[in-house]
Amino acid sequence: MDHLIALDGHGRMVPTDREALTRAVADLLDGAPDRAAPLRRAGVGLLVLGRREEAISVLEQALALADDRVAVAVHLNLGDAHRYGGDLEAAEPHYRRALHLCQAHAPDMLSFCFQHLGKQRLDQGRTDEARALLEKALCLRRAMGDPSLTTATQTALRLVDEAEARAEAAAAVTAGP
Repeated sequence: MDHLIALDGHGRMVPTDREALTRAVADLLDGAPDRAAPLRRAGVGLLVLGRREEAISVLEQALALADDRVAVAVHLNLGDAHRYGGDLEAAEPHYRRALHLCQAHAPDMLSFCFQHLGKQRLDQGRTDEARALLEKALCLRRAMGDPSLTTATQTALRLVDEAEARAEAAAAVTAGP
């Protein structure tokens, strides 16, 4: 299913083939409604398809079945579902819980926690915090040697740069000559 989802220029997941993704989600929901990992993938697919409320419901089902490691990913996905809907406050506890679980049960997933929390901070306009979190993610991802993850973090850092430039331009206009 990963080939059916890409990141857009704003670092948001988008479908590469909407019809194929719709079929893949339906297959996942038909095939294993009592297992956390397929439910999580189905929830992500629903989110990418813009079916956010359904995504949250399926992801909550996945969370109820998840072990601690899978729960890290599910919490990140639930955070994204809320963040994509503009509810940044509801996203926060999911990202925090993922980070807590990750430190105890899945340290190899730490870059994902920093990445998602950094993007949430960016959406909140907290660019200093966003940059610090994303730089941590970038360092870990470079060490992992995964070019696609490194590129995703570099894209997020570019978005931080753009947000800071917009804020500086707005402050200059407000300050006047």
